[in-house]
Amino acid sequence: MGQVITSIAPNFYRITDVFSDSVLDQLKAQFKDRTSWEKQPNIKGTRLASVPSLDLQKSLKYEHLLPVKKFVESVLSQQVYWNGPVIWHDPIGYVNQCHMDQSENLTVNLQVYLSDGADKQGTHFKYNDTWYSVPYECNTGYIMFYPTKHEHGMKHESLAVRQSLYQSFRLTEAEKAW
Repeated sequence: MGQVITSIAPNFYRITDVFSDSVLDQLKAQFKDRTSWEKQPNIKGTRLASVPSLDLQKSLKYEHLLPVKKFVESVLSQQVYWNGPVIWHDPIGYVNQCHMDQSENLTVNLQVYLSDGADKQGTHFKYNDTWYSVPYECNTGYIMFYPTKHEHGMKHESLAVRQSLYQSFRLTEAEKAW
């Protein structure tokens, strides 16, 4: 069928059917051995982060996520550049508290959920004092424009392990200091 992008609120979109079953299986296989993954402590919990294999990164960038990049560029009416990608493993009880991102490298965030959550809690996004969210469902996620200007995150602790792919885009060809 292919990716479907639906507006939820200004600067916040839901994306479904992001990957084919074979790509989804390749991504899920990346989680089998997390012994060397980086620990990323948060106010509430620690997530594990890694980068996909080089072959998978290349296929994501030049094939599977290229339609997302083109969508982002059409909305912004300008070229964007890749950051990442990163894969995240969040344990039961993890919460990424609501925040605004800080890096100048983050103009657009994409997060694709690679598993199903027991409580379906996805990412919450605040626009004009109203909160919106995208449910946590496998092969679904969000595209968020201007994450440095919009509060976003989780409202409560996860009830299940969460696994996802995170890809962001920037406006400058060269990365700025993180």
